[in-house]
Amino acid sequence: MSHIDLDLCRLAPTEDSALHMNSSSQQQTDEVTTSVVNRRHWFGLPMTEPKEGTLGEIMESLPHFGRQPFAIPSVNGDEVGVNRYVDVVYRMGTRQGEKTIPVGVVSKNYRLIDHQQVLTTIEQALIANNIDIKQVSVTANWTVHGERAHFSILFPDEEQFLHSVDNDGDKMRFRIEIFNSVDGSSRLMAVAGWLRFVCSNGLIVGSSLMDLRRQHRQQLQIEELGTLLRGTIQSVARDKSIFACWNSQPINSLALTSWADADVKEQWGVKAAVRVLGIARTGHDVAVTGDMKRPPSEIPTKQLGEVPGIHGPVKNIFEISQVLSWLAGQRAETAEDLEWRSSVPELIDKLRKGTRPVNEHLSFENK
Repeated sequence: MSHIDLDLCRLAPTEDSALHMNSSSQQQTDEVTTSVVNRRHWFGLPMTEPKEGTLGEIMESLPHFGRQPFAIPSVNGDEVGVNRYVDVVYRMGTRQGEKTIPVGVVSKNYRLIDHQQVLTTIEQALIANNIDIKQVSVTANWTVHGERAHFSILFPDEEQFLHSVDNDGDKMRFRIEIFNSVDGSSRLMAVAGWLRFVCSNGLIVGSSLMDLRRQHRQQLQIEELGTLLRGTIQSVARDKSIFACWNSQPINSLALTSWADADVKEQWGVKAAVRVLGIARTGHDVAVTGDMKRPPSEIPTKQLGEVPGIHGPVKNIFEISQVLSWLAGQRAETAEDLEWRSSVPELIDKLRKGTRPVNEHLSFENK
């Protein structure tokens, strides 16, 4: 992010005008955040409004799918041409007024894993690990015909699955996220991390990444989710140790600048690097106003509204992780949102290498 230019030669604004500017810039940030929710899409298809409820309630509202041979009748209607290599996946019209709608074409060896099947497997795994599913809450949304679905499964509000961010009651809660498709457009993916409520930050922690990124083939066993979930739950304590390590490692301002100019710019682009620096320094989002051919730290910006949960200037590595997670969560494309959030651990490790090491054994790199 570019550095924030403080023009000391300008007249200071009056209190009323300053309040107006703060209100206006905050409204801009709020509108941007709201618009991301409203315009979420996944590979070009719009996403539905998020639904919240228990596992059972979400499963009841999910669409159902089937498959059949990919075929078409002849012009005179007395013959049917069948493609023996692929099938059609369709959404069933299970409710009154709904029509059966084709959503994709898949190969014969594609294993159709229905969204209900995924959530049922998760439910069984939670029960097997002594998790009270009545205390588990789910937020779900899917593409317009339901072919791709995203589930955020929040663990019970218990000490084991909570991490305090500060002394004011701000907490993060452990969760897993599931990404599934029935049309072959996306892999079944499961990732684990922590949700911070004050800013809706979804931090993915590398040590508890559920490494299930498989295409739906016959050899894919959906039951693997249960095994992976068990190991992920056991890593919760390690995650908390990582957070403690991050909180104890102060930010080196020179390292922060060079990291944003190089690593963040390379990973996320110039504009993102500019915004990361601006948020880290002021707690406010910023917009580029000048020549972008400079290093991100030298690009002029204008200040927008405050970023929830970020109090600039940030003081330690943990606070930087929150800046990155918030910015990644602003991506409107679901696949890009996941990609950016998944890269936060790598970016944090690169920053840590440029700052004073603390408890180096708690790095994301498995040593």
